[in-house]
Amino acid sequence: MNKYINILQSALFAQRDRWVLWLPVPLGLGIAFYFSLKSEPPVMAGVAVLGLLGLVAAAFHKNKAFMLGLLPLILLAVGFSAAQLRTVVVDAQALQRKTYYPITLTGKIAEVTPLPKTFRIVLEDFTVEWGKTWVQPLPERVRIKLKGTDPTEPIAGDIVSIKAVLLPLQPPVFPGAFDFQRYAFFDRLGATGYAIGNLEVVKHVETGYFFASLRKHIRDRIEANISDKEHAAVITAFMIGESKAIPENVWDVARQSGIAHLIAISGSHFVLIAGFPFFLIRALLAAIPFVALRWPIKKIAAGGAIAVSIFYMMLIGAPIPAQRAVLSVCVVMGAIIIDRDPFTLRLAAFASLVILLLEPESLTGASFQLSFAAIVALIAFYEITRNWWLENWRDENMAKRWLFYLLGCCLSSIVASAATAPFALYHFARVPLLAGLAANMIAVPVSTFITFPSGLFACLMMPFGLEKYPLWVTEQSLELTMTVARAVIKWPYASYTGGAPPGWFLLPVTLGGLWLCLWKGKMRYLGFVPIVLACACLPLAQRPDVIASDTGKLFAVRDAAGALWFSNTQVDKFAREEWMERDGTTKAEQWAETGRNAGGRLVCEPSHCLYDGGKVVFIAEATEGALAACQGAQLVFSQGELGRKACGPDTIVRDVKSLRYFGAHAAYLEAKGLKIETVRETRGDRPWTGRR
Repeated sequence: MNKYINILQSALFAQRDRWVLWLPVPLGLGIAFYFSLKSEPPVMAGVAVLGLLGLVAAAFHKNKAFMLGLLPLILLAVGFSAAQLRTVVVDAQALQRKTYYPITLTGKIAEVTPLPKTFRIVLEDFTVEWGKTWVQPLPERVRIKLKGTDPTEPIAGDIVSIKAVLLPLQPPVFPGAFDFQRYAFFDRLGATGYAIGNLEVVKHVETGYFFASLRKHIRDRIEANISDKEHAAVITAFMIGESKAIPENVWDVARQSGIAHLIAISGSHFVLIAGFPFFLIRALLAAIPFVALRWPIKKIAAGGAIAVSIFYMMLIGAPIPAQRAVLSVCVVMGAIIIDRDPFTLRLAAFASLVILLLEPESLTGASFQLSFAAIVALIAFYEITRNWWLENWRDENMAKRWLFYLLGCCLSSIVASAATAPFALYHFARVPLLAGLAANMIAVPVSTFITFPSGLFACLMMPFGLEKYPLWVTEQSLELTMTVARAVIKWPYASYTGGAPPGWFLLPVTLGGLWLCLWKGKMRYLGFVPIVLACACLPLAQRPDVIASDTGKLFAVRDAAGALWFSNTQVDKFAREEWMERDGTTKAEQWAETGRNAGGRLVCEPSHCLYDGGKVVFIAEATEGALAACQGAQLVFSQGELGRKACGPDTIVRDVKSLRYFGAHAAYLEAKGLKIETVRETRGDRPWTGRR
């Protein structure tokens, strides 16, 4: 045993130059540990642990071996403390109850988001006219969907008045599903709602929202020149990141074909937005002999590329992929300025460290996970194969270079798809297969050489009113891309939709993937071990036999073949679609229809239904027959109010009140007994969970 330990120790010390790449890993684990807690730790817990570790480090700082072992613990504490500090700083108030009557809000528009038929605004610094004596604590920011018939287009910065109904933030619709309350908490969003009156502008503000105004101007010019609203929405998303106006059917095509990263703002945009000014500035300065012979034009061009990238990031609203891309651009261009090799994994490590320290909550989001998985895998792949590419690229004719470019697009798509597959499957329950490879083979070259350059040129021509024809080229190239995408998603094995894996699956797969990418030599292949073990255990993951929504209006049961059957397909549509997506189900079967009985596992009467021989009972009306049928059941769901002991002392009863309190339920009928997971028990009591 000692022999193998010594071999591993020697291998680790032989790769000392790679140790720095692992710094974000314990930092992220500390953040993940904080968000996994079921209750909020004491305010100074992270700082206290960090201080204690600092004292230990000060006492043993001369012992290098000890300090190497202590450093991961320090980074764990730093990550935990950063997440805790971020939570304390945000401390956003949330609405607790629906405002059942309309209220009038007067405040400043902080954000404007175009939707397919209307706009959605975020109000801040607002006052409320309640119109009644009952008053709730006011959140800091609220998000309101405007009426589709409202003739007034909102402008960021304006002081407006709107009559609306506010709704509390909705919890996850399934234990472990996307937590909108947590997302909204860190965005300081305290309520959502819908307008029942038209928007009234109280005061128009001319200054203070330059980038929002510029986005609006670009969007207006695009819509004025592109008659097809769907095409205009896609171009707007591609150029300035406003993607909410894209119809859902277009997004479905983009996701299934694996080209969503090209429509939404991603790293590929910043490769072009930084590369264009870099080569342009360098070429222009090189054309002036006096400047070219005396000034460091390459470094000047790098500085210009950094400035343009930061400007573009601010223009599109600085989403997480853009922040990561800009940090990468800064590292690459900074390396050029100081005469260092810019294309290394250190740029990804640096970018992730900065983002995790400034916005620790981003670790739990799909955007952070997908973007960094792709960039780390791609850099590692081309780091391994760099010599082969250089040997076969040099001194070749143009035709062979184009073939190698297409080969690079193909391999990049395969590597990025493989790296992001676990995260895409977890968050979206879908992974493109052949469709992603085929679509990207066309979409990447078209977007690189036609769509983005023509779109950028159109934006530069907008001040002169000459954007019509460049936008037409942009539209046609995007239509070509979408046509290919629509075609490939119909192929066999175009994508995989097998349902979302459990949360534990991501940890071994992520650590194994990092081991593969961050180490060098044969040692890296040990990373396949946790990945293979996690995949082998995946079929053993349980799927719930019974699911209940927090409203008490929707239930689902599983038949013997593994398919889900729903109590009603007309209510709680969002929850139903989320359950189906996570389960990999494509067709919603309704058990209330004549002759539908969940494959024989469900027996229904007018007042109640018995599932799996009466182990679970669903009560529609609390009649004597229903109460008699539920005696001795393991679990009872009631659409009305029902006492906890109504069905016997050993029966778990969940009526409307308890469903609202505990949130959505997932029940597993195991041989050893009943296991129940609820949203409340899964999340615990945290600052963003609120009171139910």
